[in-house]
Amino acid sequence: MALIPKIGIDTLEAETLTQNLNFLSPLGFRFVLNRAPNIEYFCQAATLPTISMVEAIQTNPFVNIPRPGDKISYEPFTLTFRVDEEMKNYLEIFNWIKGLGFPENFKQYKDLDTSRSSIYSDGALVILSSNNNPIIRISFEDMFPLSLSPLAFDVTQTDIEYLQAEVTFRYRQFTVADTV
Repeated sequence: MALIPKIGIDTLEAETLTQNLNFLSPLGFRFVLNRAPNIEYFCQAATLPTISMVEAIQTNPFVNIPRPGDKISYEPFTLTFRVDEEMKNYLEIFNWIKGLGFPENFKQYKDLDTSRSSIYSDGALVILSSNNNPIIRISFEDMFPLSLSPLAFDVTQTDIEYLQAEVTFRYRQFTVADTV
C-alpha cells in the first residue's frame, strides 16, 4: 500500500495559500437580468444552484469502478424580489412567461418577438466583497422563466409586509469568473 506523503506549509507555494481570510457574506450580492432590468434593485434572495455530474460506471469482474461522467446538470435558479409599487418588475416576468406560453392575442406574441434575444436572456449574479465591491460574477446563459409565485394581498395584516415574488429560471449553463 502506497503512503501519501505529508506536505508541510513550507513546501506549498505562497500563491496556493488563501490571502483573504474574510468570510463570504450572504448579504453582498446584486442580480442583473438583461430582459427584466427592474428586478435589479429589488432582489432579496438568490440561491446559487446545484451543479452536478452523473457518474459513469466502469464494470469489471470484481467491483464496479465509478468514473467521472460526461454530462453536467444545472438545477433551476431561484430569485426572490420585492415587488415595486407599480408592479413593473413583476409584470416583466409575467409578460415574458405569457409570451413564451400560449399568448391570448397577436400583441402578446409580437411583444415577445420570437428572436433568440427575446425568448432567452442572459443574467448575472454579482457577488460583493465586505467593502461592497464586485469580486465574482456568476453569468447565466440563455435564461428563461419557468414559474412566478403568487402575490397574496391581505387587509387583515397589522404590520405592512411588502409583497415579494419568487421567480424560477432555467438556463443553459452558468460560469464563474473573478472581477478583480
